[in-house]
Amino acid sequence: MNQEQIIYSTSVFSFINKVNRKNLTKEGYFDLTKIEGLRIFNNGFLENLRKIINKTRIETAKILDIPTRTFIGWESNNKSIPFEKARLLAIKSKLSEREFYNLIKGAKFTYGKHHGKNKSILPLTPEEFTISKYITPIKPDRVYLVKDVPENVKKEALKNFSIDKTLYEKNGLIIIYSYLLNRFLKTFYLYEKRIDLIFPLSGEIKEMFNNKVNLTKAVIIPLSLSDGGEKPNQRLFFSGASKSLHDIWADAFYYEYHILPSSYKLPYRSIFITTHIIPKDILVKIKKRCPNFKTSPIKQRKEDYLGLPQPSIKYLFNSAKNEQEIAIRLWASTEGSIGITLDKRKGFVYPIFKIACAHPSLILELKQLAYQNGINFHIKKEINNWSGLSALETFSLGSSLNFLRFGGFFDVAIAKSRSAYFGGLKKQEVLLSILEYMHRQRMNKKLKTINKIEAYQKIRDIANNKEFKDSDYYLNVFKRGN
Repeated sequence: MNQEQIIYSTSVFSFINKVNRKNLTKEGYFDLTKIEGLRIFNNGFLENLRKIINKTRIETAKILDIPTRTFIGWESNNKSIPFEKARLLAIKSKLSEREFYNLIKGAKFTYGKHHGKNKSILPLTPEEFTISKYITPIKPDRVYLVKDVPENVKKEALKNFSIDKTLYEKNGLIIIYSYLLNRFLKTFYLYEKRIDLIFPLSGEIKEMFNNKVNLTKAVIIPLSLSDGGEKPNQRLFFSGASKSLHDIWADAFYYEYHILPSSYKLPYRSIFITTHIIPKDILVKIKKRCPNFKTSPIKQRKEDYLGLPQPSIKYLFNSAKNEQEIAIRLWASTEGSIGITLDKRKGFVYPIFKIACAHPSLILELKQLAYQNGINFHIKKEINNWSGLSALETFSLGSSLNFLRFGGFFDVAIAKSRSAYFGGLKKQEVLLSILEYMHRQRMNKKLKTINKIEAYQKIRDIANNKEFKDSDYYLNVFKRGN
């Protein structure tokens, strides 16, 4: 038996063990002589051994080079026996390995200085130690039994070992107090924390990294401000329904800082959450650019919140062009939406491109950043929002085309709850389908309409049937931006 056993798995790694075959005997038993200080209580095997070699207690004591009274104490089961002495006697008796292990089967053991304490019956072969795939050594004096184990395994642990009863009664956790079991596991099993994520997870970040993109500026901060945030204990998280954006987020930390997520795409209601624990020096470095990732006064008075350091992307104003573009694309992919408006006089549709943002200074910075990259937004107000603001919005075809020119949306779908017409479709494909329908309208006057619902349905049909073309095609068709 050398197959690995998964003890428990998280969304990021599996904790596994496998038998350390170097510490097994030739016939596959646990070589208990490998545990220094191991002691065994006589279960009758000493008498059997002595009868096999046909020796008296005095003669047997001489063979083991110990006082007679010591051997008498061992044989009467009053004291524990150093295991190496028991093994030596078996060897002197010319017992086979199998015969010796059969003799001691069911005997209790103790360990080191803990003579008589935490007596345990140890398994003698890996095959009989079925509980091994549910337990892991933690501190030197204890072993942890993972949650959700079969009931028979739980009963075995409760029957054979001393546990923290208070903890068990409180939340069902079983912690076994046993120096011996801890040492046994570390001697006969090899433990490994195996990462189950294979990087890169996305198709974008590695290329950005190779192109010297600063991933903190272009990816980590924008995603933290849009659909992410900060939690206590040096944690940054990203939330949302788009699995591809979670991959981009995790890749950014992996390539920029070699940090793995502490949790990855954990389901929460209708979305997922990915979290990273950030070393203090790195978090300080990130927050020098953006001092706060909280973008609204949730659970705070507005005045108290605005008195704190505020979120900011001013650092992007002087960043490389591609870093600005990536940040805009990510913001649009998380907080953006694409729809249509209808010119009823002409019968033509036009795209409406929005990015939700209610923070009074952040929305201005985002508007300026977009303007630097050819997207001319106006600010949409909303009296019911805490700031009186709701989004950046543009009806300009030229702005949508400029957004498309440097990549457009990442691979993100529109939530069905957010759009009665485009829910479930990918944002980029909806934008391309709107442009396809606009082109068809201009080529065929019969497609002009004053019915917005009809236009929505036809655009959805184009998207569903994949009748749109690539970005370059529409950039060429609408190169004048009208």
